[in-house]
Amino acid sequence: MSYTPKQIDLETFDSKIRSSYVEVSSASLGGKVVACSDDFFASRHNLLKPNPSISMKGQFGPNGALYDGWESRRHNPSFDWVIIQLATPSTSVSYVDIDTSHFSGNEAPQSQIFALSQTELSKTATKKISPNTRGWSEILPVVDLGPNSRHIFELGNDGNQGKWGWLMVRMIPDGGMARFRAFGTPTPPALPITLPPDYRSTEPIDLVSPLIGGSIVSCSDANFSPPQNLLLPGRGIDMSDGWETRRSQHQRGKYSPEGPLAGQERKEWVIIKMGVEGVIGWVEVDTAFHPGNYPVACTIEATLSEKGSDLSQAEWTQIVSKKPLGPHRQHFFDVEKSIGEGRVWSHVRYTVYPDGGSKRLRVYGYPLSPSASLTPSASAKLNLPVLPLTYEAFKPYGQVIQGYSFPSSAPKGINVTVANQGTAAKFHRLGKIEETYPEGVGKPGGSFVGCVKAQSRLEVRNGAKMKVELLERHPYTTQAFIPLGRPANSPPPGAFIVVVALNGADDKPDLKTVRAFLATAAQGVSFDAGIWHHSLFTIGGDLEYAVIERGTPDPSSLAYVEKISPSLDTYLQIPPFPPTPLPPGTIETAHIPHPAPVHTHTQNNGHDHLKSNGHPAGSGFLSSILHHGSSSTHASNSSILDPVLITPDNFSKYGSIISSSPSSTHKDSESSPDGKTTKHNCLAPIISTYPSESGAITGISVFRATRKVGLERGRVFDVRYMERHKYTSQAFLPMGKAEWSGQSEEALDEGGEFLVIVADNGPDDKPDPKTLQSFILPPNMGLSYAPGVWHHPVLILDSTIDLACVETQISTGLHGETDDRDCELLSWEGQKVFGRVAVPSL
Repeated sequence: MSYTPKQIDLETFDSKIRSSYVEVSSASLGGKVVACSDDFFASRHNLLKPNPSISMKGQFGPNGALYDGWESRRHNPSFDWVIIQLATPSTSVSYVDIDTSHFSGNEAPQSQIFALSQTELSKTATKKISPNTRGWSEILPVVDLGPNSRHIFELGNDGNQGKWGWLMVRMIPDGGMARFRAFGTPTPPALPITLPPDYRSTEPIDLVSPLIGGSIVSCSDANFSPPQNLLLPGRGIDMSDGWETRRSQHQRGKYSPEGPLAGQERKEWVIIKMGVEGVIGWVEVDTAFHPGNYPVACTIEATLSEKGSDLSQAEWTQIVSKKPLGPHRQHFFDVEKSIGEGRVWSHVRYTVYPDGGSKRLRVYGYPLSPSASLTPSASAKLNLPVLPLTYEAFKPYGQVIQGYSFPSSAPKGINVTVANQGTAAKFHRLGKIEETYPEGVGKPGGSFVGCVKAQSRLEVRNGAKMKVELLERHPYTTQAFIPLGRPANSPPPGAFIVVVALNGADDKPDLKTVRAFLATAAQGVSFDAGIWHHSLFTIGGDLEYAVIERGTPDPSSLAYVEKISPSLDTYLQIPPFPPTPLPPGTIETAHIPHPAPVHTHTQNNGHDHLKSNGHPAGSGFLSSILHHGSSSTHASNSSILDPVLITPDNFSKYGSIISSSPSSTHKDSESSPDGKTTKHNCLAPIISTYPSESGAITGISVFRATRKVGLERGRVFDVRYMERHKYTSQAFLPMGKAEWSGQSEEALDEGGEFLVIVADNGPDDKPDPKTLQSFILPPNMGLSYAPGVWHHPVLILDSTIDLACVETQISTGLHGETDDRDCELLSWEGQKVFGRVAVPSL
């Protein structure tokens, strides 16, 4: 080569140079070692690890001393080598960092680097890359290395001007390297000067991805972890690989009375250069693995600045207004509708309030030249991306009703307790139920639970575009839709589209606030009273729903529902659904292990404070029979009860059934004009007789209910608990099981049924064992216990189920506090049991 490599001091590189380039060799971005001459002592795959090398001094394996790096055998006459496939197929390489940390006396004495492009590789007959592949170009001549140190070299024109996809790193003649890092600028996608009219129907790209040159420009704080992690692929492995600021600086540090930001709102920020200019469609903020230190809220701003310009003088436009964030989840935010269609940006600023940790930031959009002919303007139509439904994004319009894989993943303000003798986690008051009809307008009896059977209205396996013809609102009642489960051997469930808008100053939908979401069968929604929304729209498969509302005698009455056409043509861009599932174990799932729900405050429907039986496994009646070899323990015992399939008629004594096949005596039903949707109103009343001063609140909770130890198919179950709720009805709705792969909570395992055990109240004001009854509730039906009905706490067969629960309670679940009026629980211990039920085999 015709140049002498320049070595850069570490402080200059780390503080002034590194942030302007992408580490294109990093394993975090997809870089990998694809070939190696020898790694006898230490694996070649250590070379590209993102974390610094650690000392393993004094540790030995079968081949000798252990090192966190790459080390070859001794006595090589020429050189050892590795071939690295870079994270992007086309990139320049401007700097390399050859690190020999912890190698002292066995470090590589010298190194040399070659590069190969896809263009050169395509000229060869073989696709297997080796040192003998034609087309390798030297980009770093032989350089000397020292022990236990990093060596930064600035490359010449060959490295900077190339479009490289592979590097070959030599150790001359042999020895060890701890880490190797190559820094460059990936080749960005082409910048079109126009976009087609239907560009939103095409797949967007992540405009800040480092794989196309996205990079961090600056940030306000990086006390615990650097902002560069925000741009990495995947969802990370733990809390360490995100961006986390120091804790609150209230009245101290830069916010102290003498500090530069005294009196200002506390916040931290990071500025990101997009890999390519473009139109922004929506933004994803991921707080994976930050369950207790996520930011309270965030905003996203954008600007268009020329390369190298002073961003301190830039004009920033807020493209996502201040939005709340939640723990350990992806949040999806549409761009504000006040932003002109086709506006081009070059940088974004992500601001968190007041501080905290974020895992990833993705800015999805479409590359476009700043000189594009698509002039930014207020469009005569609205195009809405349909985004995954999350609690925080939906909060201005209502509530999302769903279970969570981990108690600490619950939204802020949602209390979580352990319920049903440790078999369930209860997420309290996820949804509210309210109605404010004028006297005599609403249906008698208050709010009810009904059921809707809905056929799919649109096949969206390849995505679809849909026009919003009407929006509606219910001015005096909340309205909740909760998908029910599916019977065994049913086809996969569909999903449903949720379109919402706030009310405007003209008492019509404010289209600046209109948003569209896709809800899976594992998610319900509750619309606040007065919120404009699209009518129920099922896609990709049929669904059955529980609906919770208070109607009017005339369902077309304006007191119940108002309908209006949007003032602008409004279109939805629906993504393909269901999407292709991600492989098991993919980093996109960001899976936190699910421990048994024992970390939160013990509670049984709000009341686990009474004595439990403490009955050890392997003792008592069931154990004694099992020890005598019986596999069907109810064969000769007439006192053992056999459950029957539940129906509206056989359960009517105890409450109501919520089903799309109601009793033949039920008359309050209606169907859509096309016959695809049938709604059965008022199947189960929501009843509360609490004294007004009790402070009891009616709401919708979710129990993530698991199998109880000792409850097995084909065995006898000892009934040792019975409970009743004197002042409230209590409805349980088995929810659907589904996921948006890689963008939602993981789906629960299929299957599961509800074993129902009830009894009459006896003359002693306790459950009468002579009246014991048992039923099997399939997953596509719900039930509601009437106030005062004795029943066993929830019993789930086969697999975990999320149960939406509609009830009135005094207890909020905060700190495990309970109120005796909410639930009366009785238990039987030792040889005493209330009854026995034969659990049916499958």
